[in-house]
Amino acid sequence: MKKNFGENHEINRDIRTYSNPTFVDIISGGFPCQDISVAGKGVGIVGERSGLWTEMYRVIREVRPKYIIIENSPMLLIRGFERVLCDLSEIGYDAEWQCLSGTDFGIQQGRERLYCIAYSCEVNGKRSIQESIFREPYLSGQYTRVYPGWRTRQSIPSPRFAGKSNELPDRVDRTECIGNAVQPIIAHYLFECIKIFDKQLE
Repeated sequence: MKKNFGENHEINRDIRTYSNPTFVDIISGGFPCQDISVAGKGVGIVGERSGLWTEMYRVIREVRPKYIIIENSPMLLIRGFERVLCDLSEIGYDAEWQCLSGTDFGIQQGRERLYCIAYSCEVNGKRSIQESIFREPYLSGQYTRVYPGWRTRQSIPSPRFAGKSNELPDRVDRTECIGNAVQPIIAHYLFECIKIFDKQLE
């Protein structure tokens, strides 16, 4: 991690032991989805792993950031999202959310994820224009030649030999190839949404 973030950044590998957090403008996180996603047992947000939302919420409550970004499986909508929204509302945050996949941005990845952006009710009251914090998904001009032909394609065919020729469970090798984390282009989009939204408060 120090290689990516540098020596001057605080690193804590276990949120359960993270205490006395300093103020930041944005807290961004994706608590574990194993108990929420269709691949799991469906225990939901009260599960041992996905239940780490309570720790993320604790940090949010202590820091009181200006904005919060939450990423998770779309199944969170029926397996605990009301808990997330109620917790945020209890400490004075409004929230908006949408489901996006890489194909919305021209990326060859159909992995849909839920993205939620929350902001304080006080910030919401200062808005000059009452419109969604989310903008229309876009593919930045600098990437139009990197992902040709994928700007409008909304489905990706399954690989012909995935899980057959190499004895790996279906889609495991595919996920390894295209990535299992938030795509940088989508992260850029989310922060651009916040930047544009924040300018409305000036």
